[in-house]
Amino acid sequence: MIKTGTFVVPGVFLSTVEEFMPGEGAYEENGKVYSSCAGLVLVDLRTRRISVFPAAAPPILKRGDTIIGEVEEVTPQRADVSIEILHGHEGRELPPPRVGTIHVSHTSKSYVRDATKKFRVGDVVRARVLNVGRELVQLSTEGEDLGVIFTKCSRCSTPLEVENQRTGKLKCPICEKVEFRKLARDYRKGVLWGE
Repeated sequence: MIKTGTFVVPGVFLSTVEEFMPGEGAYEENGKVYSSCAGLVLVDLRTRRISVFPAAAPPILKRGDTIIGEVEEVTPQRADVSIEILHGHEGRELPPPRVGTIHVSHTSKSYVRDATKKFRVGDVVRARVLNVGRELVQLSTEGEDLGVIFTKCSRCSTPLEVENQRTGKLKCPICEKVEFRKLARDYRKGVLWGE
C-alpha cells in the first residue's frame, strides 16, 4: 500500500476501492483508485479515504520581487548577496540561482563611488530583483525601504544603532565604533518587508 507523504504523478495506482475510497485529487476506475494530479498522498485511516494534495511549485525569482539576503563579499564595484527569503514565500526554499549582486550603481539613488562604504560582509539586506540570469541575480537597494536592515559592529559584533538615518551613520553602543551603511528606513525595527 502507498504511504502518506509519498509523492505521486497523475495516473499512479493508489489502492483498490475495497481498501480506500478516492478523496480529493484521486479518482476511481474499474475498482481501482488513481491519482488525478501530481502531489503528496494522504491516507486517512479514519474515513478510509486516500487523497492527493497538489505539490506547490517552488517559488521562482523574477524582476520586481523583493528578497532578504546576507552580504557574503564586498568589493568597491559590488556586494555579493546570498539570497535567503523571497517576499510572499517565507519559509520556502528557493531554487538556484540563490546568489545576487548589488552593483555600485544600484546601491542608492544618489551617487556611490565605492560599495565597501555602504555594505559589509554579514549585513542583512532587503533588495529588489532587477534581472534573473542563469547563475546570478542582479539586485538593487535603491529606495527608502531597501538596504541594510540589520548589521553588527565590525569590531565587537554588537548590533549597531542608528545615529543618523539620512547619512547611514551607525554607532556601536558598546565600543562606540562609528560605521556607515546604505540603510533601509526600518533598520532594526523587526520589519522584514517595510510594509
